[in-house]
Amino acid sequence: MDGKEKQVKDHFSDLLGLEELKDFRLGDIFSEVFKKHTAEEMEEQLITGTAKHTPSLLELSVGWAKPWLFARLLGVSVGLAVVMYYGISALGGVYLIPGIIFVGSFAVPISALIFFLEMNVPRNVSIFRVFQLLFIGGIASLIVALIFFDRLDLLSFLGASAAGIIEESAKLLVVIFLTGKVGRYRWILNGLLIGAAVGTGFAAFESSGYAFVQMWKYKSVDAGIDVIVLRGMLAPFMHIVWTANAAAALWMVKGDKPFSWEMVKAPAFLRVFVAVMLLHMLWNAPFLLMRLPLVGDLKFLILGVVGWIICFRLVQAGLVQLNKARAEVAAASMAAGADLSATIAMGNEAEEMH
Repeated sequence: MDGKEKQVKDHFSDLLGLEELKDFRLGDIFSEVFKKHTAEEMEEQLITGTAKHTPSLLELSVGWAKPWLFARLLGVSVGLAVVMYYGISALGGVYLIPGIIFVGSFAVPISALIFFLEMNVPRNVSIFRVFQLLFIGGIASLIVALIFFDRLDLLSFLGASAAGIIEESAKLLVVIFLTGKVGRYRWILNGLLIGAAVGTGFAAFESSGYAFVQMWKYKSVDAGIDVIVLRGMLAPFMHIVWTANAAAALWMVKGDKPFSWEMVKAPAFLRVFVAVMLLHMLWNAPFLLMRLPLVGDLKFLILGVVGWIICFRLVQAGLVQLNKARAEVAAASMAAGADLSATIAMGNEAEEMH
């Protein structure tokens, strides 16, 4: 790494308040994707967060997770969407149109959400809770955003970039409302997953709305499919990771304490949340860079990569938090064991004296 590159990374780290990634290899994280896994392993991967399936801190293997199930789900859901499109275009199955809007809009977002579920090393959030947050949180955040758009006059001078302020605030408020008082989800990685769930719901319902409007406007199924395909490819770089990052930053401050409004004033949260809003605002800004195939604009690729760099740095902070907590529990357990051994020894000595 040359001096200029290191200087840029150090400045980026200072702005975010998050440490640079260490011992991080993207290939290692995705190393399980192309390996064979049984149906039983797939089922086990989703059994998490229940009373019987939440490991203790000492049972955790704290390190970078290696998710793989999300890729299987992505392949299946995309395959279903292709089959449905064939049924509509070649067989005239107009009754499949609502289905392809739903499946097409949710395929990539839910697959990305499963990625975050697999990255949740504490394994203390159930799949039921995740989908509850997806549907309730997704719809609620859309409604809150619509209210904000109606009441706040930001569009008149910010244009489409106003969504960066309004939508990110709306999604975070819903995250706070749904889970802000829950002490059970106290880890940074929990915040990351909770934010991803709400962001997934927002992204999927928004995409289905855009697809429906395009189909209605142009009286063409293909017009809606084009929207679904484009937004599907961009989905992992948008609302899902933005809301995940914002919630994880809040959880850095909140921990196991009930939410209070003082927490949003903390620099550790504000630095990341402002970065999230700026990424969203720039995403919606009208300027363009170099045109690219599939993605459409280099701007989206750059902003998406920055969003995921922030995300992985938050994952790293979450792993550091878990390791520290596990070390404290292990030390306390050893101290308790030592005290018990001393007590037993003293009791034995007393018996020998008698």
